[in-house]
Amino acid sequence: MAHNDEELISALTQHFVNSGEKQRLLTLLKAKLTDASWPDMYYAHCRNAMQDRKDNFTFDELAESTSDYGKSSINESIKKEMLVQIKKFLVDTLANMPPSSSTSASASSSTD
Repeated sequence: MAHNDEELISALTQHFVNSGEKQRLLTLLKAKLTDASWPDMYYAHCRNAMQDRKDNFTFDELAESTSDYGKSSINESIKKEMLVQIKKFLVDTLANMPPSSSTSASASSSTD
């Protein structure tokens, strides 16, 4: 990755956090997952995974053994909506950047 691309990614990441957009999207995601009863399903899956293992194990081992289920059990419509929200943030942010910064970004974002 070119040095300018790294700087752009760093600036976008910083703006994503500082603008409050990251927190807003995390709150939205949590609400959507809760509405879909995903936390309850994931909790039940983890509880079953713990009961199936008779030996001692760490939290990291539990997380590793259940993360694929957790990711795959999220409703596709929630994933798509979150991606749309993130893309909108990026497009709006890049549109409002000074021309020298957004030139390299436009070239790299047009490959979507």
